[in-house]
Amino acid sequence: MRPRDRKARTRIVVTGTLATFAVLAAFAIAARIATRVLMLADLDDELETLSIAIASDLELRGTATVAHESLRHGVETNAFVYRLEHHAAVLFDAHGVLAATGELGHLARHSNLLEFQRRDEQPFTGREPFTGQQRLCRFRVTHLREHAAGATLLIFRSIETISRTLDIVDGALALLVFGGSLASALILRYAVGRALLPVEQVTAFAERITASDLAQRVEVAAAGEEFQRLADVINSLLERLDRSFDAQRRLVADAAHELKTPAAVIAAEAQELARGRLSEDESQESLRMIARAAAGLAHEVDDLLELARGDAAQRRQWETFDVDEALDESVAMAVSPARERGVIIMRDGRAACRVHGDRAGFVRAIGNLVANAVRYGPRDSEVRATARVTEHACEIDVADRGPGIPEAERARIFERFVRLSSARKEHPEGAGLGLAIVEQIVQAHGGAIEVLDREGGGALFRVRFPRAATEPPQEPVVA
Repeated sequence: MRPRDRKARTRIVVTGTLATFAVLAAFAIAARIATRVLMLADLDDELETLSIAIASDLELRGTATVAHESLRHGVETNAFVYRLEHHAAVLFDAHGVLAATGELGHLARHSNLLEFQRRDEQPFTGREPFTGQQRLCRFRVTHLREHAAGATLLIFRSIETISRTLDIVDGALALLVFGGSLASALILRYAVGRALLPVEQVTAFAERITASDLAQRVEVAAAGEEFQRLADVINSLLERLDRSFDAQRRLVADAAHELKTPAAVIAAEAQELARGRLSEDESQESLRMIARAAAGLAHEVDDLLELARGDAAQRRQWETFDVDEALDESVAMAVSPARERGVIIMRDGRAACRVHGDRAGFVRAIGNLVANAVRYGPRDSEVRATARVTEHACEIDVADRGPGIPEAERARIFERFVRLSSARKEHPEGAGLGLAIVEQIVQAHGGAIEVLDREGGGALFRVRFPRAATEPPQEPVVA
């Protein structure tokens, strides 16, 4: 497992364990408080019952005749009536101890009782100072009134047993907290390890994949829906990369093949000229061949660079421009070759439409379509370039009177370096990049292109560009 994976597992396990510890600790504290409150509540009820019974009797007949035996007898009687046990009582005033139960009459010192005289009548817990054992007790003070005014009744009971019980409860709760946290850590470690297994498989696969084996696909064992989706996304990415690398390899191979021919022509003719054996006419013809080959080479290199810029999604200068003006410029670029072939370019319709995008790219795309129509159409024919506007798009049609495009080949002609056999036979020059550039530019603008049959014979290329909004939109963000 990679260090980063281990860190992720450790973070999850530690976070889950701490969360479990916090929950269990909160539960233990609440349980401990509730247990203590319930156990002391019963004891406080006993103290209150005994205090009220004895205090009522003392307030009725006064404290002058109360003796230790009488107080003990009263406690024992009420303890029997109310089923109370193990309670002790001391009656005292500002001058000394008046009465006490059991041996407290001899053990209870007045100085030890003064602090109780200042207490209110709410039960409290403390250490008893009478026997020297410092037992933990629950006390209740009652300040007498009426005939016993000025006297204070202190009743208490040892809670050592309850304290030991609470200690046992505390130990059990602590064991629950730490044991539960440890068990949670072990379970989380196992569960997270199982859950992250597909991630480890994907990571290992990604580490060993190279550009030479993009045909492989990642597989995750016993994965849930989320990891299966991750695997599907990665496989989809690999498939696109595989196609992209394959296209790149074909691009390099085709480019090398297409560029080799004009380069070889230039080299051969230059060598012939260098030997000085050619006549003047032959030399002029060689120079013309070199010029044509160099022009073709420059054009193909320019097409390759245009495609490379599009593939790299390089940002262009976007603007809002008039479609009619840009279309006129595209047509003007093809006037000279059209004149050489006797082809007439008819410019129909005014779209009065505006597009937000790369104006130079638009001109080049439509110019390629018009140039192809001129090149592949019959001599002395006509080419029509028509613009019109729809609700959401600006449409441009470029139609010729050539042989047309078979329906089965209409998607293929936009691939790079693809030229139909009939076109390659009649016009061997060219690399087959013009329509690929057209499609790339149109798609970059969010448009579409389709190939149709022209009525009366020929091919019709229809291009749609989205109309510009009232306010120019932002340039598209390349993902």
